[in-house]
Amino acid sequence: MMKNSVAMLAVCMLAQSHLAIAAGAPAPQEINIVLLGTKGGPSLLNTARLPQATALTIGDKIWLIDAGYGASLQLVKNGIPLRNINTILLTHLHSDHILDYPSLLMNAWASGLKDHTIQVYGPPGTQAMTKASWKVFDRDITLRMEEEGKPDPRNLVKATDIGQGVIYKDELVTISALKVPHSPFPDGEAFAYRFDTQGKRIVFSGDTSWFPPLATFAQGADILVHEAVHVPSVAKLANSIGNGKTLAEAIASHHTTIEDVGKIAREAHVKKLVLSHLVPATVADDVWQQEAMKNYPGPVIVGHDNMTLSVP
Repeated sequence: MMKNSVAMLAVCMLAQSHLAIAAGAPAPQEINIVLLGTKGGPSLLNTARLPQATALTIGDKIWLIDAGYGASLQLVKNGIPLRNINTILLTHLHSDHILDYPSLLMNAWASGLKDHTIQVYGPPGTQAMTKASWKVFDRDITLRMEEEGKPDPRNLVKATDIGQGVIYKDELVTISALKVPHSPFPDGEAFAYRFDTQGKRIVFSGDTSWFPPLATFAQGADILVHEAVHVPSVAKLANSIGNGKTLAEAIASHHTTIEDVGKIAREAHVKKLVLSHLVPATVADDVWQQEAMKNYPGPVIVGHDNMTLSVP
């Protein structure tokens, strides 16, 4: 009798699960983070790492966080069609985060963007930058619309200047923005982003100096992607570019030391720390890991261009 009851209960539970699926309960979507560019700063001194850009994919949805130089090419290398990008989020308007933005819009359009609008969110100035981008390519756009019958790309991109708080929400994901300090930008012109989706939390720090409220914002994150600077190595980098002392002081004060990144990850109780926007980009992986692990006991991944991380 007991065996029959257990069997009947199992059948009922299975039937209920099938009914839930039939009723439209969303199936879990695979979540991946694709590191497209992992160096910090606008200088191009070698090809080992490109400037900042990261893709987050949830099922067939594509979010791009920043669009530094080379982002278009890196997306294509990783099998992510430009025309399929749903949303672009810009953390701030430094050139190493936006240099590929105008060309990315044009490349997406040239590659077949026509059936949906790319939503762009960023700090004040994002709308103006987008309008200026269209002006740069105005002649090309006009000719291709006339000769090739292409739709007007200006109708396929909607840019929004954001503030702090929830900036987007649908049945799949909630995206929140946090103001972070990134001198010399004034308050409200640099952001961290948080994705809450399917019971998972992924946080991108953007560029920021030491900022304890980020630990609250990232609390319990499955993955925290955080920028980092290795101060002992900054002087050599700055001297190779020029204006060494002034540049070195600016870099150190505008970013988070790798030791402090570990503190943020520890205080936020994140499950995994991923390092990106590395300054300098030439510091060895084991150095980054050792310095972060002085304050954070969890797993530390040193990001590299074209690295894909799954969110289990």
